[in-house]
Amino acid sequence: MTAAPPGRSPAIDPAPVRVVMVEDHAMIVEMLAQFLETVEDGQRPIRIVAHAGSLREAVQVLGETQAHVVIVDVSLPDGSGLNLVKQIRAKSSTIGLVVLTMYDDDATLMAAREAGASSLVLKSEGAAKVLAAVRLAVEKPTVFRAHNLEDALVRRESLPRLSPRELEVLELLAEGHKVSGVSQSLFMSESTVKTHIGKVYDKLGVHNRAGAIMKAIQLGLIKPRQGR
Repeated sequence: MTAAPPGRSPAIDPAPVRVVMVEDHAMIVEMLAQFLETVEDGQRPIRIVAHAGSLREAVQVLGETQAHVVIVDVSLPDGSGLNLVKQIRAKSSTIGLVVLTMYDDDATLMAAREAGASSLVLKSEGAAKVLAAVRLAVEKPTVFRAHNLEDALVRRESLPRLSPRELEVLELLAEGHKVSGVSQSLFMSESTVKTHIGKVYDKLGVHNRAGAIMKAIQLGLIKPRQGR
């Protein structure tokens, strides 16, 4: 490679960064597209080459479109965007995967990391953060970044140790099941379910179901229910 002449910056690759957006809210798509495509930061231009509003549509679009980066919303009409992230990463280690979410919790952050995302950006952080994430995802697509990753990792190391059965009970409670429903789903007596619930309360330091669910989500033990 020939060095740039003194006083000049190295030449920037003029080829645009090709981005596919998987997001079902038209306002967010329009806002991000306008910002990303018009920003002038001295780096490669960004082009939104395709958009999908659901997982099903995204699979079709990505099969027909070459992309350097895919921006994926966690909450989509037909499922979690993290499933799409996992599928893409299983096929490619070179595509950048930027996850957008409104959920500021350890469970979503860790799930994005484990799915193979390049970064997670909260929707409340704004378009400039998305731009930075896209730039980093192009350079190092398999290195995960998030605004509170370090704190989340520290919290994870000090998590209460729930047994697999206790986690199953807790997840069913979070889905809205009553004791009788948990009993039927896990094929155990209601008294056994109540014993597991009591152990969960003790380990999490809470006194009721709502407190257990909230604490478990905050600690990343379970994922929040997906909402629109």
